Amino acid sequence: MFYTSSPFHPDEGPGWGGRGGFRGRFRGPGRGGFRGAFGPFGAAQRGSVKYDVLAILEEGPRHGYDIMTAIEAKRGYRPSPGSIYPALQMLDDGDFVTSRETDGKRIYAITDKGRDMLREYQASPQGARFEDAPAEAFAAVARGMRTLHGLRDAAKQIVRSGDVTLIGRGVEILERARRELYALLAEAS
Repeated sequence: MFYTSSPFHPDEGPGWGGRGGFRGRFRGPGRGGFRGAFGPFGAAQRGSVKYDVLAILEEGPRHGYDIMTAIEAKRGYRPSPGSIYPALQMLDDGDFVTSRETDGKRIYAITDKGRDMLREYQASPQGARFEDAPAEAFAAVARGMRTLHGLRDAAKQIVRSGDVTLIGRGVEILERARRELYALLAEAS
């Protein structure tokens, strides 16, 4: 492209946009930013949803919504329908799962080929890392992420108030919380 080396082009190059750009670092996992930064906790890594689906289906046949809620209970995050249903379709097309219509719902079940793929993934270093994490840790991280989102929303409302005194007090609270978190981290080391 003509503007690929421009720092202002939003889609390419090392400037503001693109994979290596300034904005990409702040987009979060799966958005061209710090992909995989949450490790085994928080949001799923790219391509791992299919393995979560297979692990859930290994417990027994389920429909799509039931798979989403089971992953949420196990991992602490609920994948969107936009990630579950395409993964189920891909797994069905590859004969890793079978599907049938029952009472107006599509029920999925794992096949032997799907079990083999799941075992291979679980034996890999990446799969083992996800399986070793305790369920309580996923729940704690999910609770922490909800708290951070709530904190962000509260801070936005304080800023929108326009009250300089209120904003100053809010900043002091945030600075104190940051210092306490670093102190907690230092204690753990």
